Amino acid sequence: MTNTTGEADDRTRSWNIVTSTEQLSLSRYALSDDEGFLRLQWASGVTIEAEDIHSTIAAVTAASPQGKRPLLVEIGPMERITPEAKQLLIEDTCSARTAVVGVDNVGRVITAFNYKSATPTRYFVVEADAIAWLTEDIHPGDVSGRS
Repeated sequence: MTNTTGEADDRTRSWNIVTSTEQLSLSRYALSDDEGFLRLQWASGVTIEAEDIHSTIAAVTAASPQGKRPLLVEIGPMERITPEAKQLLIEDTCSARTAVVGVDNVGRVITAFNYKSATPTRYFVVEADAIAWLTEDIHPGDVSGRS
């Protein structure tokens, strides 16, 4: 399995393909291909900024050369998401649908803006529920997955 890892490099963000056994100490996120969907894991304690979103959009797009795929986003304890990053996430259409998995209702509050997303997006605290929703049949124009 390969992962795409976002690394902080002073003020810039970049992504690199690394094997799952490699770990980079400055990683902000990791992207992996879980066959039926992509998995984006944010590092704990990060403040998600616009540069991070540009980097993850590029990584998700590069990992999906055949077209948009479902995306599972794992957020642990985080500092915050900047207003600029929130706006980019609302406008983002690089995935077919997005399931955000958090550890508690604090994550739900931090990501509450996602109901405005251009793609169907839902928040979950149970990963199995998120995967079931991500992998169910997707019908063109279906926006019922938003919550």
